Amino acid sequence: MNPESTNPQPAGTPGDSEAQPEGWGGPQPEPSRTWSARKTAAAAAIAVGIAAAGGVTIYAMGGETPAAQGPGGMGAGRGPMIMGPGGAMAVGPMRDALHGEFVVSDGKGGYKTERTQTGSVTEVSATSITAKSVDGYTQVYTIDAATVVNGGSAKIDSVKTGASVTIIADASNKASSIMDSASGKGPRRGN
Repeated sequence: MNPESTNPQPAGTPGDSEAQPEGWGGPQPEPSRTWSARKTAAAAAIAVGIAAAGGVTIYAMGGETPAAQGPGGMGAGRGPMIMGPGGAMAVGPMRDALHGEFVVSDGKGGYKTERTQTGSVTEVSATSITAKSVDGYTQVYTIDAATVVNGGSAKIDSVKTGASVTIIADASNKASSIMDSASGKGPRRGN
């Protein structure tokens, strides 16, 4: 017997003259790496639709037109807010918050706790402001030259006792932003 005839080579090994069929284990066709103009146009149309729906949702949640909010806005870049042409607008549960704490980036890779309160001014001076929310919560906040009043368009002496305000402060109750609702700037609070 001839040893070559008793030990045939398995199919698909090097030296086999038969080409492997496409499919499992066979060579695969190169995938198409470009989109057609039609697919690109469809993706662009979907992106525009999503952006438009988001804009309508933000407008509906804002409750005011950007022109009515005026320049500035409450505490730009603070907590769960979005930036619009009129400044920052509170969204979600923060929109109707009376008072509370939240955590934001400190801009240096860390985090810091901030506080917010919406209420009536019971006392105001050059160095402090006291606000009382409708649920009775009362807090005194310190004020200094860095405190922004009405988006930077006013000074603390423009805020009067009895005014409805929204205050943003750090964890030690140093006010960084005070918005007087009579100024027409910043987010409108619930009814």
